[in-house]
Amino acid sequence: MQILRLRDVIHTTGLGRSSIYKFSGRGLFPRPITLGGMSVGWRADRIDRWIVERIRERDSVAGNAEHTTPWAVTIGKEGEGQTGLRVLRIKQVMELTGLARATVYKYIHERNFPLPVSLVGASVGWVRAEIEYWLASCAEDSSDELLNESEAFSEAA
Repeated sequence: MQILRLRDVIHTTGLGRSSIYKFSGRGLFPRPITLGGMSVGWRADRIDRWIVERIRERDSVAGNAEHTTPWAVTIGKEGEGQTGLRVLRIKQVMELTGLARATVYKYIHERNFPLPVSLVGASVGWVRAEIEYWLASCAEDSSDELLNESEAFSEAA
């Protein structure tokens, strides 16, 4: 069993400290476990399961069904499968992709970009593995276009 400290939970979920404590107190987020004294931590498997539940809610998939998202994240029947999932907030998505906020939402509207997952309250985030898959598919499409252009150029010469 792996225990995550607060900074790791913040890094993994994209939520802030106060949101983590507020929503864990309301039962909307996994509760911390006491490690001794004032030290607390969160079980990594519970954090992973919480992220998987957010993905299932977004995609409207039953909790006991196997599921692969359109952006290649695979979830087993009981939430097993993909572990180490990480949620990014919009600023992190912008940094990773180089896109502006408006462009991210435009691409979502056009269905050319991974959908965000609802976290807690009004907070949303994106699954990092889905963003990375999208980036890889863009790079692949781009290299295919370059290959086709170079073939057309050599045929014309």
